[in-house]
Amino acid sequence: MPANSFAERDFVVVRRHGSVLLFPAIFLGLLCAGFFFVDPKLTEVWQHQALLVAVVVLAVLFWLLPSIRFHTNRYEITSNRVIVHRGLTGGKVDQAAWGELSGVSVTRGFGMWLRGAGNIHLHREFGVDLILHKAPRAKKLAREFENYMASRQRVGE
Repeated sequence: MPANSFAERDFVVVRRHGSVLLFPAIFLGLLCAGFFFVDPKLTEVWQHQALLVAVVVLAVLFWLLPSIRFHTNRYEITSNRVIVHRGLTGGKVDQAAWGELSGVSVTRGFGMWLRGAGNIHLHREFGVDLILHKAPRAKKLAREFENYMASRQRVGE
């Protein structure tokens, strides 16, 4: 076998379904509309400033932080393992080698079913499942995982 046959190759990087940004975007729009509706009615300078501070704090908490989380959280699928980056900066990493995975299942509610998203559970032989939350095209991705795990077992035999 060539020496580079065991090198890890990146297959794909998947992010959560984009619909997770829908409510933060709607909230930001409503917050801005409320600000521009209420601000002209205020008479004192301190009221304008207090309203502006409140709007900025709410925008940071309910729009900016979820947006940052969306862009930093990702699922890396490589030839040797599945890596889940999560947390506000994507610094929390959980990973599972393909050899320790025994199966795949998908769970999803009605809302995720409508969007084609779902939670993909990668079952480990020992330990806690590795979960890919709100993955887009969950059923298709789960089938690809099953096919890849089956092809790895055939090669190992």
